[in-house]
Amino acid sequence: MDLNKKSQIILKKLKENKFYEVISECEKLIKRFPDKSYLHNLCGLAYQRIKKIDISINYFKKAIELNPEDLGIQNNLANAYKHLDQYDLAENIFLDILNKKKDYLPAIANLAILKRKLNDFKNTVKLYEQAVIIQKNDPSLLSALASAYQSSGNFKKAKEISYKILKMYPKHVRSHKIISDLTSYSKNDENLREMLNLYKDNDLLINDKSELSFAIAKAYEDLKDYENSFKYFDQANKLKKNNNKYNFSREETLFRNIKKFFDSNKFNKNKKFFDDRKIIFICGMPRSGTTLVEQILSSHNKIFGAGELNFLRQATTKFFVLEDKLNNQKIIEEINSSNNILNVEYYKLINYLKIKESIITDKAPQNYIWIGFIKYFFPNAKIIHCCRNKKDVLLSIYKNNFSSKDMNWSYDPGDIVRYYNSYLDLIKFWKYKFEKFIYDLNYEKLVTDSENQIKKLLDYCSLEWDKNCLNHHKYNKTAIQTVSISQARKPIYKSSVNSSAIYSKYLDNYFKLLDN
Repeated sequence: MDLNKKSQIILKKLKENKFYEVISECEKLIKRFPDKSYLHNLCGLAYQRIKKIDISINYFKKAIELNPEDLGIQNNLANAYKHLDQYDLAENIFLDILNKKKDYLPAIANLAILKRKLNDFKNTVKLYEQAVIIQKNDPSLLSALASAYQSSGNFKKAKEISYKILKMYPKHVRSHKIISDLTSYSKNDENLREMLNLYKDNDLLINDKSELSFAIAKAYEDLKDYENSFKYFDQANKLKKNNNKYNFSREETLFRNIKKFFDSNKFNKNKKFFDDRKIIFICGMPRSGTTLVEQILSSHNKIFGAGELNFLRQATTKFFVLEDKLNNQKIIEEINSSNNILNVEYYKLINYLKIKESIITDKAPQNYIWIGFIKYFFPNAKIIHCCRNKKDVLLSIYKNNFSSKDMNWSYDPGDIVRYYNSYLDLIKFWKYKFEKFIYDLNYEKLVTDSENQIKKLLDYCSLEWDKNCLNHHKYNKTAIQTVSISQARKPIYKSSVNSSAIYSKYLDNYFKLLDN
């Protein structure tokens, strides 16, 4: 068999996700044909897919050395750097590609993804606008543009583009979901009828059918038809549950080891740190009000809302977590002396956001897991722990479709209860260790007594009163990339308080488990 035929077979295996076979066959052929750049590129792609990024970079660099004009390989190298959070290197390569060929679509789309990750929605929108001019009527690009507009608060443009997509592609489920999120439904709504008809399509993929079910359920909830609403919420979650597994033992082992780690290690108070900016970490259970709190705080003239960042988790797991265990005495000793490596790593990532303000909010809810690390390695940080009626939290989680794999526990009420109990156990541990370091903010008090609660919150953050915080919905300073997109753009409202009562007859057994 000649080399071209072998290469086609390897490419087919790459598309079939047979990555280890691709690596094995590429490495054999590279020994015989070391000057073939495409073999190095294919091998690099396979290593990238199995998350061995450093090795993939070596192959891409060799491929570029052999064929410096191939923009596709350069694009692959940039993506590899993006995976390693080396955003400056990735961006420079994307920009270099576009300097050579300004309409090179893969680099435009990948740079847009990078800009979105860094919360730069102005350039995200600009890049996707450029992409849809180059490749007209592409539903994926148009949908990405609509989503970018949605996150940045331009709901009108998001809906307009989504309706445009549906005229060309009536089965485009993501567009239905965006429209549903941004619509207050009334009786005889045409979009609801279209979604119900599409739901009958037996050719829909499982994830599409699940997302469509969430969209239909939300429409029925607007119509106060709670029986049909719960029916579709339940169907949406069951489809997601069957298609996504979650390893509870891994999470519980991690939580157990975190408590053991902070009980058994002695930390000196870290007097030397490397950045005088203040981080306000807003954490708690998902759907506990973290997005609302950030929108309120980021309306303050001295605060930049950075959104739901994964930076703290990335930095902490990089240095401390190995197979769900925490044990790195060498780094502890270094930090106890002078080298605050965790602080440095976090701010290295923060600096990619090009933030001018000296006070920043990071509202990743599950940063509650890392409160001990925040305490010792970010000495001037503030922690706001958002608390909400646990039944309302369970319901709100169950009603929403989360994109992160970290939320795969959220598609079964029993799993939500199990996760909630693990969260509660860890929070109790942190409060035992660092009670004065954690500020509990009650969601129900916040929405019913807003001005007083915001004043107390600002006082805790050592900030003067700013009336803008009462009108956060008028200031779209902070992009929102979570399921709270539409709610958090509204004035503070009370209708979500005790919302679980409406669905109690469907979820009462799980509510009782929460009470126990």
